[in-house]
Amino acid sequence: MASPALTGPSDSTPPWLRKIDDWCLRIGDWINPILVKETRQALKSRQFLVTFSLLLIAALGWTIVGSMMRMPQIYTTPTASFMLVGYYVVLAVPMLLVVPLAAYRSLEAELDDGTLELLSISTLSPWQIVLGKLASGTLQMTLYFVALLPCFAFAYTLRGIDLPTLLLVMAFLFLCGLLLTTAALTFAPQSRSRNARVVTLLLVLSMLLLGEYVIGAACITMIWFGIPFPTTLIVFAVVSALLLSFAIGNLLVTTTAMMLTPESENRSTRLRLSLLLLTVIAIGLNVFGVQVFAEEGLVLAFPTAIFLTILWLVSGSMMAAESPAMTPRIRRELPETFAGRAVGTFLTPGPAAGLIFGVVGLVSVLVVSLEVLRLYRNQPNSTMPSGFFDQATNFVTMLGAYAVIFLVATRWLVAFVRRFHHVRVEFGIAAFIVVAVFAAVIPYSIGLYLADGRDFRYSTWQISNWAWTLSLDVNQVPVWVPFLLTGTAVIGLLSSLLISSTITLPRKTLVPKRVIDEQQRTSKQPVSAS
Repeated sequence: MASPALTGPSDSTPPWLRKIDDWCLRIGDWINPILVKETRQALKSRQFLVTFSLLLIAALGWTIVGSMMRMPQIYTTPTASFMLVGYYVVLAVPMLLVVPLAAYRSLEAELDDGTLELLSISTLSPWQIVLGKLASGTLQMTLYFVALLPCFAFAYTLRGIDLPTLLLVMAFLFLCGLLLTTAALTFAPQSRSRNARVVTLLLVLSMLLLGEYVIGAACITMIWFGIPFPTTLIVFAVVSALLLSFAIGNLLVTTTAMMLTPESENRSTRLRLSLLLLTVIAIGLNVFGVQVFAEEGLVLAFPTAIFLTILWLVSGSMMAAESPAMTPRIRRELPETFAGRAVGTFLTPGPAAGLIFGVVGLVSVLVVSLEVLRLYRNQPNSTMPSGFFDQATNFVTMLGAYAVIFLVATRWLVAFVRRFHHVRVEFGIAAFIVVAVFAAVIPYSIGLYLADGRDFRYSTWQISNWAWTLSLDVNQVPVWVPFLLTGTAVIGLLSSLLISSTITLPRKTLVPKRVIDEQQRTSKQPVSAS
């Protein structure tokens, strides 16, 4: 008679528990190969053994030294903040520096050794590879956390800090470690030459050291002074941090996975959807924060609007520099219906569709930013100066017009350069910067030459000088300048779409019969008789 252990789960197992077990098995099969490989390599590596040993020694040393420094007041005076600062420093070094750098080096080593090419021809997708690297780093951070958890518990018993603040500091540190690890992974596929890798490594180290300083300042401030905000505002800040971290992490993971995807496949749709998700979440939080918390919500809305504007400018310039060539595989995945083509086509690769998507996203961010300002102005306790909203509207209008004009110019500058050289999408950023710099420097240099090097006033000939125009007061800008800039932007965008109409709305191609047969064979489906 077979034992129950060999016959599988008994019939008494609840159905919901079986569903959870099946779900865990599917998730494990989906991400397991890379996770197991990376975890074994990481836990057996000298880097992990040295770091983990130093972590335990440093924690033990600080426990002894810190306690001795506070003797005998440690029995009567709250000392938790003092001890927690030391424990934070001990934990932050591996969390914010060692683990992200190890994840970066791991993915970079896959590219150097050529093992990534072997993984690419297997059934593993780039998403699984990147998520496996990230999961391995998360597991290492969890081990570091668990190792120092008794130390945090010991510090809490010394009084001087409340439990919610301690939990928020630990959660904030873990979340920042995940984001830095994800950002470090994004840098790994950026460069393939040896010299470029050195520059990339320096950039990653600079990013990690800057994050160590900024995050450390925030966490130590919370440990020493607590969080002097209302509970509702703290809850909103926590929810905002979680949602924004998820959206930013999703964008970074998608970017890394798409850089590992062959050029013959569609590498744009998921990136644009991730960018759209981040924008929608950030805009929704801005509107809700200003509507509910007024001035406190504006503190989050202002830097978020600046971040989204810069993000869409960078993304729009890169999308406008995409290659117009579209492989048959991508064309077979295009939407077929009219509604699908009207909406989904602009998520497909190509400079024309990318230009439209970038312009619409950027303009949406600017319009919603003005709406957020209007909501704050209508609040009963608003402290917005009179006339500020009109000046902001004028500034945002001209900024959006300049951005659209420069994106259109970038699209055609890249198209001209592509006729002679192969161009990567990163060239779009350089082209956008060149267009913006020349648009400001050329008219100013001409005006300076005509004035014999003396100061001169703003005139109509400086309208392309965006730096000077945007810095003027609203009363100093002629009334027709915003209208002229907006009209130029609209005409330039429409002209660009009309010239490239054949690639703006590409048509779907039919799937060849041999491809259908191959898909059915690989999916183990019977092939229907013709």
